[in-house]
Order: sequence, then C-alpha cells, then structure tokens
Amino acid sequence: MRSTLLAVLLAAAPDAGVALKPPAADAGAAPSALPPAPVATAAPGELERLRKRVGELEARTAELERQTKQLDALAKKLDATTDDLAAFKKQVDEREETRQAAERRVVEQKQRFESVTRSLVTVDQQLSTGATNVNEALRAAEATYTGAALQYVQAARASLANGDVNTARKYLLLAVLEAQAARP
Repeated sequence: MRSTLLAVLLAAAPDAGVALKPPAADAGAAPSALPPAPVATAAPGELERLRKRVGELEARTAELERQTKQLDALAKKLDATTDDLAAFKKQVDEREETRQAAERRVVEQKQRFESVTRSLVTVDQQLSTGATNVNEALRAAEATYTGAALQYVQAARASLANGDVNTARKYLLLAVLEAQAARP
C-alpha cells in the first residue's frame, strides 16, 4: 500500500524534485505498443523524507478517523439526551396539566359547595314562610355534601315528607353547620 501511495504522490506532484527516467531498452526484446513505465529515482534522503511524510499523513488520517468516531458517538449521545429531555418536558407538561385540572376541580367543588350552602339557607327561609317546594335544592345538597352533612340533608328530606317542617329546618341548619366544619 505504501508503494502505491508513494507512486500516486509522485505522479500527482511532478515538481517534488524526483527525477523520473525511463528504463534502458533491452536489446533482445521486441518493441511493445506501450511505452515503458517511468521509473522513479530519487536521492536516498528524498525517499526517506517522502516515507516520513506518508507516515505522518497515515497517522493524521488514523487520528481523524478516531475523532470522527468520537464525534459520531457524541452525536448519538446528544440525540439520546435530546430525546430524554423532550420526554421529560412532556412528562412535566402532563403533570402540570393534571395539577391544574385538580386545582380547577377543587375550585369548582368549593364553588358548588358554597352555592349549595347558600341554597340551603334560602331553603330554610322558604320553609319558614310555608313554601315546601325545595326538592331541587335538597338534590343539589345530597350530590355535594358527604358524611354527617349528607345525613342531615336526608333527614330533612324525610321530615318534609312527613310534614314536619320545623324538624326539617333544624336538620338543614345542622347540615349547613356540619358542612361548614368539614369544608373542603
């Protein structure tokens, strides 16, 4: 390989100081159609300088190939890191969306809770004037309240079904107080 590379270098750089002279004609040989290949002759120091230069170029080529492999490996790592970062960002965005949705649900629940509580106070006022058409407000309270507050609303509904408005009003008051104590 070195001799081929040397021949290519010599052919590509005719001004490199190497004198080429044709080989001596063989007296007994038949003339050929192709001219004889030039033979390179150079001073021993010049050949050594060229060999050294070829060795340096081969070493530089090997170093560049090693660096290219390192850069390829780094590019792969960078691509993987970029993918990881994108996945992490997506995960953070999803968690933020989930957090915001939960926060909205809490706000909505709080608003619904306060609305139902105000509604029960209004129901109490309606019951005090003799109006008994309060089923819508009781249904909303049953859908919103939990625990003891829900039980008091159900007891108020049962009292109204039995025609006992005063007891129903007491249960509604207890439901509101319990709900206020257990407010989300």
